[in-house]
Amino acid sequence: MFLPYVLSLMIFLPFSVGVIMILFCNDFVARALAFVTTLVVALLGFMLFFAFDAGGGIQFVNHLPLVPQYGINYLVGVDGINLYILLVIAFSFPPLFFILKRTDKGYWANMLLMQSGFFSVVSSLDLVYFYAGWEMMLIPIFIMVGIYGRNPERAASLLNMMYYAIFGSMVMLGAIIYLGVQHYEAFGFFSFKLADLIRTPLDVGTQSVLFFCFMLAFAIKLPLFPFHLWLSKAYTNSITTATFMLSVIASKMAIFATLRFVLPLFPASFVEYSSWFILLGLFSMLYFGTSAFRAKDFKTLLAYASASHLGLIVAGAFALNVEAMMGAMYQVVAHAITSGVMFLLVGIIIRQLGTREISQLGGIAMRAPVFATLFAIAMISSVGLPATIGFMGELLIIFGLFELDLMYGILATTSIVIGAVYMFVVYRRAILQNTNERTQHFKDLKISETLAFMVAISMIFVMGIYPKPFLKKIEPTMQTHYESYIKPNLGVAK
Repeated sequence: MFLPYVLSLMIFLPFSVGVIMILFCNDFVARALAFVTTLVVALLGFMLFFAFDAGGGIQFVNHLPLVPQYGINYLVGVDGINLYILLVIAFSFPPLFFILKRTDKGYWANMLLMQSGFFSVVSSLDLVYFYAGWEMMLIPIFIMVGIYGRNPERAASLLNMMYYAIFGSMVMLGAIIYLGVQHYEAFGFFSFKLADLIRTPLDVGTQSVLFFCFMLAFAIKLPLFPFHLWLSKAYTNSITTATFMLSVIASKMAIFATLRFVLPLFPASFVEYSSWFILLGLFSMLYFGTSAFRAKDFKTLLAYASASHLGLIVAGAFALNVEAMMGAMYQVVAHAITSGVMFLLVGIIIRQLGTREISQLGGIAMRAPVFATLFAIAMISSVGLPATIGFMGELLIIFGLFELDLMYGILATTSIVIGAVYMFVVYRRAILQNTNERTQHFKDLKISETLAFMVAISMIFVMGIYPKPFLKKIEPTMQTHYESYIKPNLGVAK
């Protein structure tokens, strides 16, 4: 039975098909083949989810030595930290074939290469393999924006993003190599397996330096203030697909890597500096929330809104209790669904009207009620209304922050209120109000487009109304991480 290898199939199937498409297929066959591939990957994701044992630790582990003399391995697995991010990657691709109008094979081959890169990063249990995937996922995004984008400012925006990302990655690579060398000096052989590096002895000062080397790369990827200067132009000037991938998937890699690698490798530093990152996350929420108020461009507003919600997720990840960590991982899924839907819907506005300026919109609800309804559902989930997935994630994070410190909880609640205000204001201005000359010919969604969005919309309510079976899948992992890495260091940090 291939079930033990389902994760590796999810990683390499899109890559293999993408290469075949580029070399041997015409545009029509390539698009159809890409769609079938994403459906198969989604089916494999279903199998992985239902076969996953919440209390079974890391599962679906596959191991293949790549460079044995230097301890570099292909080593992947699944637990409660990456389970839902894997599912987000698996299920976010098939609906795009009904929403995006591209037909050229290079475009869809690049999409499959991107999916493989994302899977590689989020399933890694070896730090060199993780780093390779971390860099690899930038290449398809670079191609997507550079070749298929039309905005004349896209090149400058893309290079600016790359400069930030590569700088952070180089710093992290230095830390990874140092860890491997330290392991060699301690045990007599090289290894970059997470399980081996956890046992590597590090003094307090060294652990702190390495902790910040990793967190610099992740703060840029999210982004957190003040590492966000690439954000606005990169999101705004990129094509819709690239913006979708950056917001829905790429930014989540940093949250995954923080809990997968940083917490186990540097638990004392994680606990000691947790308040710094909680405050940085909450400040980012406030900063990006107020920036969204000033945004005149719809995509820019959503970019700031996305970064604001990621700030809350960071605060939850560093809140040093199980509830907040569970809320952070649940909010990862909520953010992926809601921001993804809104970015794609704004992409449809741009495609039909040729503008992103909020002041030039209005009255879309009168011309396209289905479009307006779907946008409203994504919006209310984004602001955390009850019965939506956004509510449950935010609730758990806020509970965890209040448990840690009253002021943290108050700041988080205030930031969420700010987010609700600007989202309702932009909805009123852009979707409601009166139709103008530009929007009077706006067309509603086709049936195929509506059905594609309904996959995400249904999950907003299913995971919002009945979250218990979904939370049960990740709770044991979070509890184990708390007991193993956080609890033993709480007294030391104090």
